[in-house]
Amino acid sequence: MRRYHTVSIEDREMFAYNKQYNERQRILSHPELRIRYAFEFLQGYIQDGDDQMKAKCYNGIAKYSAQLDTSEAHF
Repeated sequence: MRRYHTVSIEDREMFAYNKQYNERQRILSHPELRIRYAFEFLQGYIQDGDDQMKAKCYNGIAKYSAQLDTSEAHF
């Protein structure tokens, strides 16, 4: 006899949200990607004269640059 498990729509939505959230957190855990996103945000979304937002981006770039793994650098 085969048993069927029913899952409510709310639970399915919760599971889908959790999966997307965990995937996003896994991707953003790499400092290289965070730096890339900060540069893309600087180029595409910040208006001229918005020095406060530029400062936040540059501070984030500096923060994640310090976390980069430079053990493989051969220069």
